[in-house]
Amino acid sequence: MTNVGERIDKLKDEAIGLRNEVKELKETLQRQNELIINILTKQNEILEQASATPPVPPVVANVSDVVYGKNLREMLGRFPLSNLEALAKYEADLNEENMQKNANIVSNLLAPHGLVKNISNVISDTIIMAVNVDGHHGKRRLLDFGKFIDVLYSACYKDDYPKKTFLNDLRRALRNTKNRCHKNNCIARQKLRECATEAVIPSLDIVKTEKFEFEKSIMDYT
Repeated sequence: MTNVGERIDKLKDEAIGLRNEVKELKETLQRQNELIINILTKQNEILEQASATPPVPPVVANVSDVVYGKNLREMLGRFPLSNLEALAKYEADLNEENMQKNANIVSNLLAPHGLVKNISNVISDTIIMAVNVDGHHGKRRLLDFGKFIDVLYSACYKDDYPKKTFLNDLRRALRNTKNRCHKNNCIARQKLRECATEAVIPSLDIVKTEKFEFEKSIMDYT
């Protein structure tokens, strides 16, 4: 039982470590958002100075409002989009007037490593696990969110980057993230199995697909 207690303590410590890692990731994203705000603010100041001579018509006097709007921090705060409902709301809020603003923000969120490695900065793992590009295998079709796809493509666009290549990169980004999530879940289940096997608690709830391994471990123990 001492060994079991040590194992449980170890799992608790690892859980605390994981929570700390998540906290650090959130803080990193927050720092990234603040950096983006600083960059955009400086860019706006330059644009405002450039617009001062010659005088511009009143309709474009506030270049900051025209280029990014007054709610930049609020726009940044939406990312990563948390679930399908948030994605649908974001899709509904996109229009011709704010598409480029959002593309600029998403472009910064994907930097410096690009779409394949940083897709989780834009949409959460919860969304990624629920979708694929084409809607195969009972997943939600990401192409149904056409304006979001256009923003993402615009954010990634570079010379000689056709949309077909972009969609293939998006598929790869989703697949890599799903593989990472599956791996993390597998590790977590394995640790729980090890703890349950050593404790030999018959009433412990085990995922149905793992019933055979658990029963076999009990037979080996006896």
